[in-house]
Order: sequence, then C-alpha cells, then structure tokens
Amino acid sequence: MSHWFDPQTSLAIDIIKNSKNIIAFCGAGLSTASGIPDFRSPGGLWSQFDPEKYADYNVFLKNPEYYWELERKIGKIFLNAKPNNGHKSLVKLEKKGKLKAIITQNMDNLQQNAGSKIPIIELHGNAQKAYCMDCKKPISRKYINKNLKKSEEIPVCPYCGGRIKTDVVLFNEPLAQDIMKTAIFWAEKCDVMLILGSYLAVYPANQIPLIAKKAGATLIFINNEPTHYDKYATLRMLGKIGSYLPIIVSGV
Repeated sequence: MSHWFDPQTSLAIDIIKNSKNIIAFCGAGLSTASGIPDFRSPGGLWSQFDPEKYADYNVFLKNPEYYWELERKIGKIFLNAKPNNGHKSLVKLEKKGKLKAIITQNMDNLQQNAGSKIPIIELHGNAQKAYCMDCKKPISRKYINKNLKKSEEIPVCPYCGGRIKTDVVLFNEPLAQDIMKTAIFWAEKCDVMLILGSYLAVYPANQIPLIAKKAGATLIFINNEPTHYDKYATLRMLGKIGSYLPIIVSGV
C-alpha cells in the first residue's frame, strides 16, 4: 500500500501543516541511506569495534592509536557519503518555513552539505573538524586524511607536534554545556519535534525529546525499530525515513 494511503502519513501531514515551530531530532538512522553504518544495531560499528576501547575518551588520552584505527576504518565512508532523501526533505521543510532548527547526534556534516541554513546543534560534535589538544589550533580534515592514508602512525599537529583530536564527543567525554543549553532552548520552544533515526539510548541526548514533550510539543517518531521512548510519541512510524519523510513534506 502506498504511504499516501497510510493514515499515519496523513496524520503526520496534518500535524505539520498546523505547526509553526518544528524541531528535528536526528540520530544515526538518518544517515544509513548515505552508506554510513549506525552504531548499535546488529552489524553496526559497535559490533565491530568495542566502544569502550576504540571510542572512550579516557582510553584515547592514554592510547589514541585505538581511536585512529577506527578513523582509518570509517574515514573513507564519511568522506564519500552524500546527503540522502531524508536530509534533503528536512531542507525542503526548512524552506517551507516550518523547520526552525535541527538537533543532531550525527557528526557526519551531511545536513550542512544538503544545504540547511537553520541552526544545527551538534550534540556529539563534527568529524570534519579537529584541533590540537596542546596548542589549540584548528587542524584541517584534509591534513588528517592525508596522514591517515600515507602512514600507519598517529597524525600529529603540524604546528607543534601535539595531540590531534577530532571534534567528535567520545564516551565519557563531557558534553559541552553551551551545546546542551542551546538544544534545550530549542526543545522547549517547539510545538512539534520530529525524532528521526534515533533509538534514544544515549544520555543526556535522549532527554531532549522528553524536555520537548514536557513543554507541550507533539512528538513524531520515524525509525526502523521501536525506540526506548515510544510511549511518549503522539505518532510512531516504523519504516525508512527516506520513504516516509519526502511524502510527508511534499504534502505539507
């Protein structure tokens, strides 16, 4: 049956038509159609790389080689990824004047590449950005990619020889309080929140939809699998974001 005749799709269109201040909350499921594997599902990155070893901040400080091994594995995937229909649909919703901001757990920069101009609050950082932990200077992603390609050594700062870290927030790394405050600001003022491709398993990011709900927002979930907070949804749609979202946006 076409999504056009799905009552959930029709209801989602009606809700969005009557909204004035939509916020999208995005997880890894938004980018899987771009070829970026998610983290927690069977076959995801964490089934191949133990996050307590390869993506833990405390381990990174002592043994950064594990993190850079992970980077060598996924760097090309991120580099070659292109925005998909989900990202493009959010841009269209933005151009309709409905979508006011995007809060994302993703660090792939694909929403920016799709053309979004509204605020994008990156809870877990951006893999395309990096800096030296010692001299604090920004490091270009091109420099990092070149070094990872030509050498098995850990890339070091070209200015001081110090430790490079990408902008990605690792496990047990404190989340920047200003970023979280900004996300809460947008969550509290929205009338509809679209939760797209997140299992809502990571704290404190998973509290953002609950904050929106408490403030009176309608929550619409689109995800391949049930999430940890489906009971708070006004509308839950199980399926591919790239199938549902373009139809919903085109009907608004």
